[in-house]
Amino acid sequence: MAKQARKTKRKRRGVWIGVLVATVVAIAGITALLSSDDKKPVTVADLVITDVEVGTGDAAVVGDTLAVHYVGTLLDGGTEFDSNQDPDEPYSFVLGAGNVIQGWDQGLVGVQAGGTRQLDIPASLGYGETGSGDIIKPGDSLRFVIEVVSITPAPVPVPAPTPCPEADGSSARETAFEEAPPMCIDETKTYTATIVTNLGELTVTLDAAKAPLTVNNFVVLSRYHFYDGLNCHRIPLDFVAQCGDPAGNGNGGPGYEFADELPADGEYKIGSIVMANSGPDTNGSQFFIVTGNRGITLPPNYSLFGEVTEGIETTLNAIALTADETNTSEAPTTPVIIESITITES
Repeated sequence: MAKQARKTKRKRRGVWIGVLVATVVAIAGITALLSSDDKKPVTVADLVITDVEVGTGDAAVVGDTLAVHYVGTLLDGGTEFDSNQDPDEPYSFVLGAGNVIQGWDQGLVGVQAGGTRQLDIPASLGYGETGSGDIIKPGDSLRFVIEVVSITPAPVPVPAPTPCPEADGSSARETAFEEAPPMCIDETKTYTATIVTNLGELTVTLDAAKAPLTVNNFVVLSRYHFYDGLNCHRIPLDFVAQCGDPAGNGNGGPGYEFADELPADGEYKIGSIVMANSGPDTNGSQFFIVTGNRGITLPPNYSLFGEVTEGIETTLNAIALTADETNTSEAPTTPVIIESITITES
């Protein structure tokens, strides 16, 4: 079940898979070298970095989110194996978070928005002795030409202890936290979430009696407007709609994790709202809503904290219909965006 309802850590376009950046020392060394001569190739541990065009603004650092266009080819022979030139949907990732190959995580430190950087990446910083797909063979070195569309600085986390947000929704938006929130809800009250999406509204009744930690987390993040503007990045056919990742690719979260509150076997149903995770007690901000029969049969390894009570036949059905009918991709065929979440209590 690890490949289904969890924080998605899968390849992008059949090629991308990340490993953690090698060392902070190596990153610092790359930054220092690049500052000496922007367009002169720099070699660091067999990684060759060339700024084809220098951008403007602050240099990218670990934790920033980069949006890029790119072309990837084999260094030997020049065969193209992947690219993204879509002006409306550049590829986005968090630098240094292990979302991409090491050659990217190391080689894009110091790049500036609007710049174009060429990376000649040895196999040890690419796909090693395993290769990837039909084109990248074991031991292949790679060349990427990467145009940096934008750089979004890493958010400054709310310092611990996290204050409870205002119940009327007037708190400023926050997207990162140093630690999980304290108990801000009254477990004797009933909490309802109105989730407004670009495809309509969902009314969700939250179960604070059964899952107080999880409901509290969802209420706090919603009242901090954490979810506003985030997409539902994963909608497999006849399964679930997974949302709540600030990175937009399944690897993001609020900066903390908290414990499970697991249901009994057989409790999931169409409209159940459930936490996504990457293993026991790794809950954060990502959640999913069960949209199909495959979701109903999930094992009880994911915290169940409420259910859709209005909008199943309309909005939830519209969301489910964005799934790829060929079942070859888990990404929705059209964007599904959370515009806002409003919490009421009674």
